[in-house]
Amino acid sequence: MKGIRVATRALPENYNLESVARAVSVLKALESAEASSLERVARISGLSESTALRYLSSLANHDLVERDPESGHYRLGLTLFTFGTAAIRQRNIMSLAAPMLDLLHERFDETINLAARQNGQVMVLQVLESTRPMRKGVAAGGIDSWHATALGKAILACLPDTDVEAILSRYNAARFTPNTLVESHALLADLAAARSRGYAIDDEESEEGLRCVGVAIRVQSGAPDYALSISGPKSRMPYSRLQEIGTAILESGRELSVELGWTPPAQDASHPAAS
Repeated sequence: MKGIRVATRALPENYNLESVARAVSVLKALESAEASSLERVARISGLSESTALRYLSSLANHDLVERDPESGHYRLGLTLFTFGTAAIRQRNIMSLAAPMLDLLHERFDETINLAARQNGQVMVLQVLESTRPMRKGVAAGGIDSWHATALGKAILACLPDTDVEAILSRYNAARFTPNTLVESHALLADLAAARSRGYAIDDEESEEGLRCVGVAIRVQSGAPDYALSISGPKSRMPYSRLQEIGTAILESGRELSVELGWTPPAQDASHPAAS
């Protein structure tokens, strides 16, 4: 018995995937210049001019591409900016930071803290406690101090002087230990040092016997809306180890900032938390 020959054709999904790939290639062809001719788009995307024109026209119908009526050149549409902003907004700091916090916790086995700048305060979002003995600090959901913690100072060090002055003018800088910086000139000098090295240090300023190193995490606008820190007893965090810890969390802060949409300045790409 002869087998029945069944006619086959490509699945619709394959056509859709090819169409998406072509549309993306057209958009990528437009990202490297302010405006591009049809010829240039076709050349970069690898499409014929007639095919590139069809995709450009379709994308323009959805405001993903704009055409200059005078020059006839094309550029990316503002709808893509809206999409990009929404994508950044939907990226949750807690879920983005979780793998990074776990890695730091595993590497140093000290307490890892994540905080946010909210309503003029430093709110602790998450705390991963060290497996080794340590005094308890502020728990998740608690409010940390601006002037005496690495979290607070890391954020302050990334703000303009006018913003720092505005925050401190509404804030009671209490003395928690003999090391707490309550005088304005001393605190500002410490913030300048933090800005220079890229990370802030709490040297027994919030609690005697406790040291902490912190960096700011920037969002798309460049604002230091979050901070990350590692804290532990000074016996396990001697001065000789602070640079190692600072370098590690500085890199973590940079990666998280980029994940949140921040673009480091070209001249200071290695120090995002302090620029």
